[in-house]
Amino acid sequence: MGKIGFFSGNPSVETVKGFLHIYKNNEMTSLNQGISRSQTICMLAVPAKLTCIDLLQFVAPSEEFIENIKIIRDASPNQYMALIKFKNQAHEFYNTFNGQQYNSFEEEVCHLVYVAKVEIVKSSEGASLACPGLTELPKCPVCLERMDESVEGVLTILCNHSFHGSCLSKWSDTTCPVCRYLQTPETTTENKCFMCDSRESLWICLICGHIGCGRYQSSHAYRHFEDTNHTYSLQLGTQRVWDYTGDNYVHRLVQNKTDGKLVEFVGDDEKLDSLTLEYTYLLTNQLENQRLYFQEKVTRIETEAAAQVAEEEERSKKTLEECKKLEMKLADCEKEKRNFEKKYNQVVGKVGKLVNELKEEKELNKCLRENQAAWQEKVIEIENKFQESEKIRTTEVRELQEQVADLMHHLQAQEAIACAPQETRQELQEGQMFVGEGSSSQNRKPRRKHR
Repeated sequence: MGKIGFFSGNPSVETVKGFLHIYKNNEMTSLNQGISRSQTICMLAVPAKLTCIDLLQFVAPSEEFIENIKIIRDASPNQYMALIKFKNQAHEFYNTFNGQQYNSFEEEVCHLVYVAKVEIVKSSEGASLACPGLTELPKCPVCLERMDESVEGVLTILCNHSFHGSCLSKWSDTTCPVCRYLQTPETTTENKCFMCDSRESLWICLICGHIGCGRYQSSHAYRHFEDTNHTYSLQLGTQRVWDYTGDNYVHRLVQNKTDGKLVEFVGDDEKLDSLTLEYTYLLTNQLENQRLYFQEKVTRIETEAAAQVAEEEERSKKTLEECKKLEMKLADCEKEKRNFEKKYNQVVGKVGKLVNELKEEKELNKCLRENQAAWQEKVIEIENKFQESEKIRTTEVRELQEQVADLMHHLQAQEAIACAPQETRQELQEGQMFVGEGSSSQNRKPRRKHR
């Protein structure tokens, strides 16, 4: 089984310490199995901002099954635990509320564990114990009725005072109705050194509230005194005031051991007057030193501010000059812009004309291409006709050449006959000529007719 240390009670009056024994078996078992379990459940890590009234409202659906609720806490800050003892139905409460949010505005969820037993650590052996077999019923401080756990649920808050749950739910304050101690742990801020984040031996300056670590840590509180001349510093925890100038404690706040409240220290009047006078003198001296320190600081700040103002004025003058130069450049740029706009308009007009001319040229080119195609067809047709006529002419020329050749042969023959003797001409006249079928006109030869 696991064990968690806890304590409860008002630290200024009485503190009860003990241990919670939590279920932690070696063998894992399902929560749905019918196993006999303890009727005591501990609600872990309940946020301190959840008051006892809020806790009662949270467990209200199971109020009739609750026998006792005890508020306890461990060393964890800003949270507490609630030990709940049930008459029965503890398992149903565990299944219903474990892992549920306390309310819709908070992210924290309810963590429940079964408690085997609660062991109280006694301050000494043989402490006052109840008589064996007998139990004294205490009275509720609110209604003054006896508190019987078997009749109505009893709520024991952090200071170990017990009440009826219904009676405490009517109490609107967050403190105990008996001792005025907080019902739940008070939320505390985690103080730490502003320089090294140390949380041990912290001192807070009574002048400006600076928190630094002590001399036995990193001495940041003493360094703050050297830098600012803030003489008085309060030690957190002991609430003692240290004077760095006198190097001793000058004042200590006194707490009542009964309730922990601050009380007025009553002592010798003469000694008290001397202490008051000394404290007043020290405080006056410290305030005067602080006045001089802050005056010097104000003077230094004014000097730095004047220097910064002068620098800013010089920067503003330079900025104005640059602005004037930029304005002149802007005017020149505007002139150039207007010139470029004129040129642009001219170029746009020329481009428009060129575009129109280009369209006309394209249309003319299109027409010329169409005419070219028609003329190409005509040229092809003429060439074909020319080739045909050329063939015809060639044939005719060949025939004419043959006719001319035949005519020349005929003329030559006539001339030869005219030059021949009379006898030969007579023979030729009386003779006959036969022309063969396959012979050409050039191969024709006169044949004599043999008698």
